[in-house]
Amino acid sequence: MIFAIDLGGTLLKSALVDKSYQIVEQFPAQPSTDNLGDCLDIIDHLVQPILERIDGIALSCPGTVDTDSGVVYYGGMLRFLHEFDAKTYFENKYGKAFAVLNDGKAAVLAELATGNLQGQQNGLAMVLGTGLGGGLVINGQLYQGSHFQAGELTFMVPAQSQPIEDGNFAGQHVSAVSMIANCAQALGLEDKTDGPAVFDYIKRRDLRVYPIFQRYCRYLAAYIVNLQAVLDVERVVIGGGISGQEILLTELETQLDQLESEGGLVFAVVRRPEIMACKHRNGANLVGAAYFLHENKRLRSS
Repeated sequence: MIFAIDLGGTLLKSALVDKSYQIVEQFPAQPSTDNLGDCLDIIDHLVQPILERIDGIALSCPGTVDTDSGVVYYGGMLRFLHEFDAKTYFENKYGKAFAVLNDGKAAVLAELATGNLQGQQNGLAMVLGTGLGGGLVINGQLYQGSHFQAGELTFMVPAQSQPIEDGNFAGQHVSAVSMIANCAQALGLEDKTDGPAVFDYIKRRDLRVYPIFQRYCRYLAAYIVNLQAVLDVERVVIGGGISGQEILLTELETQLDQLESEGGLVFAVVRRPEIMACKHRNGANLVGAAYFLHENKRLRSS
């Protein structure tokens, strides 16, 4: 049994994952913290009661993760993770096997192992959350790049001539958290993070929020087309909390249709990929992190 942890910009999620990569017990999500000490305290409260039941700990988090050394750099939306030697810390504290992986890469691994990229030679996972996580499968293998940075979709810079500042990365246009907050603001909701309430209005095509949602899907569709022009994958899977909303995929396909009608030569050259939700939905990062740890242990022992 592996204890998997997913550190997100908004929530810290955790679960027990068995050797067939099924989540057998999921623990209540905790709000993300703004400092490393509090984050590690939350994890410790989760780990201690189950320490004797687990064989290893797997961590999924934002940032550039050197999976060889186990050190996290920059930390994406969780900047306090910068230069955190996660492998040394967790192995010394708990005496268990440990692995850490970027969250987008964890999502794509989950889908490659037992999800909707299983059997695909070339695929892309896009994880919609505080930013835009990503993971690539190239020639049937996880692709991390020369510096463990492949799939950092949040940090693509905008094409228009304006300063590149914090919050001005192209990926901010497809932040699911920001879209939900903007919709909640338009509706006058007190809780700006209440995704289910916002989607109740989106499903009714409420004019206060549906144009915001359409614009969000338009950006996402454009991202997919641009990435497909470079990567030429067979399938794109969409993860993150809102991926369970059927209307997201419906509107995304509508926006791809619209781009195709406008694109002319673009879609004559760029083959439109198949779009699906991640099979593991909001648990993809947990399953992928557990898979990564299991595979690392297996390879070391063989």
